[in-house]
Amino acid sequence: MKTIFRYREERHYDKPAEAVWPLIANTARVNELVGFPPYRFEEKLDAQGRVRRFAQGKLGPLPVAWEEGFGEWQDNRRITQLRHFSGGPLGRFFVVAELTPEPTGCCLTFSAEIECVGLLGFLARYSGVIAAEGRKRIKAVDRLVRESETPDRVIGESEKDHVTGAARRRLDELAAALAGDHASHGLATRLVEFLKRAPIVTLRGIRPLALAKQWRSGEDETIELFLAAQARGILVMGWDLLCPRCRGAKVRATRLDELPTGAHCSSCNIDYRRNFTRNVELTFHPAPWLRPLPEGELCMLGQGTTPHVKFQSEVASDASARFDLLLPPGPYRFRTVEASAGEADAEIGADGGIPEIVARGSEIVLRAPRSPGVVSIRNDTDRPLYFVIEDRRWTADALTGERVIAMPAFRRLCPEQLLRPGDDAEIGNVAIMFTDLQGSTQLYDRLGDASAYHLVRDHFAFLAERVQRHGGAVVKTVGDAVMAAFHDPADAIMAALAIQDEVAGFNRAHPGSEIVLKLGLHQGACIAVTAGGVLDYFGATVNVASRLEHQCKGGEIILSDAILTEGAAREALGGRITVADSASLRGVSASVGFVRVNSPAPAPAQSGTTA
Repeated sequence: MKTIFRYREERHYDKPAEAVWPLIANTARVNELVGFPPYRFEEKLDAQGRVRRFAQGKLGPLPVAWEEGFGEWQDNRRITQLRHFSGGPLGRFFVVAELTPEPTGCCLTFSAEIECVGLLGFLARYSGVIAAEGRKRIKAVDRLVRESETPDRVIGESEKDHVTGAARRRLDELAAALAGDHASHGLATRLVEFLKRAPIVTLRGIRPLALAKQWRSGEDETIELFLAAQARGILVMGWDLLCPRCRGAKVRATRLDELPTGAHCSSCNIDYRRNFTRNVELTFHPAPWLRPLPEGELCMLGQGTTPHVKFQSEVASDASARFDLLLPPGPYRFRTVEASAGEADAEIGADGGIPEIVARGSEIVLRAPRSPGVVSIRNDTDRPLYFVIEDRRWTADALTGERVIAMPAFRRLCPEQLLRPGDDAEIGNVAIMFTDLQGSTQLYDRLGDASAYHLVRDHFAFLAERVQRHGGAVVKTVGDAVMAAFHDPADAIMAALAIQDEVAGFNRAHPGSEIVLKLGLHQGACIAVTAGGVLDYFGATVNVASRLEHQCKGGEIILSDAILTEGAAREALGGRITVADSASLRGVSASVGFVRVNSPAPAPAQSGTTA
């Protein structure tokens, strides 16, 4: 016995569709709010190269099994979910949530078509149980919309404090210590309240940069808070090795030396390599003693778990389709769920025109847009394909491995986080600074070993303070030289200028022992390794930075042309006068261009003042 139950309900919100969409698209969060229990699944590859997902869970007290279909969605407009149950009271389950713009907001239309099977399905339908589940989901969305009006609130957070008993006492003690640590930057109380009430889907992979936006706090300060909290055992690190196609975390390690050099994505059926710039992200989750998180998925294929994917839909073989879609300007990737069909990248301009997508053989071909607000797709293959458009700016809220290992807070608070001996990590871009003392040999002769040693030690502290003030980390000292690393080239330049400008104050504090500094800066790719018990950088970028320092005449800064390629880096110079130059550097085949930045002339003394 089979019957079809159809459900439909509308809601009108005084918010634009763009504001409501993230709330309905995050189906994992909705599932958690309505009490849907986590479930387990396995993936199997079919003959067409498409991964199929088979899940097992519970529907109330009844065990159920189903195949999860690929969700389809158009950003800010429509999302669908399809399940085929095997056994139990349900058969086919199809749900649609659609947003329609209105003059004063938008309309949400929620509809479902559910196949009810057997006596239990009959009872579930006519007793009102299935309709009640639909209403629960609508109420959950209503709640999320209300909570979104409070900017500082975690949407979907629990009214209940989930930390009790011995865990609460331990948390209070650790939180007090964290609050007294300058590394918490006054954010310890906010973090603790967040951990007590935040939803499971948020706690499984907390992203510090996303939380910094919500709290309106500084990115570096929020990252340092998280590092300090994990150092005290409140949080646990998660080094996520992301698939370069679907961005799913296929491997997670709590220690850097446990992170493999590559992985296999069963969803995309590809092997991929680790790259600390492109696919290693550091997230956090509560320590198990604080809030143990249940195992299993709350939604495996929803748009909320892959917010960078703005469009996903199936097109039949040898067929064309058109979809309404508005995308903001920026870089996008056009691909299919099936890895064998290839991918292509393109920029969407200010006119909003989306390239026509053509799948042909094993390639994705992009053609000129047909009309703004519409994406046209042609599948010229002999099999159906799921087409995907994803925003390539997914790293905006991602704390990449490249960024965090260059931070002084990471090196100070996480000294145990090192790569395995013999392992190396690819770093796509890092700014390297080398400094050295001019005439250090004569300095030792003039002052004597003991006095010169104390002066050099003080000068190391002087340099480290300016490096760390601008977000850099001192990697090592070699003799009288210092090597420092920065994630942001603009920060590296500002640190170098601070050193150059403030060395006169250092010299005034050391009369008769004045120093002259040489600084060289360069940026580019390199590798990170564990050497001497710390994370160190090696490669051509490091060598060029070191060679540039040797080009200094004393008191000046040498900046390679490479470190000045970004506008923010050039702006960091603040109008300083530069002199273009170039040189052939030892070990470098081509001549390297750079600029010299001399110390600014001291301001003339004002009339009536004394030195």
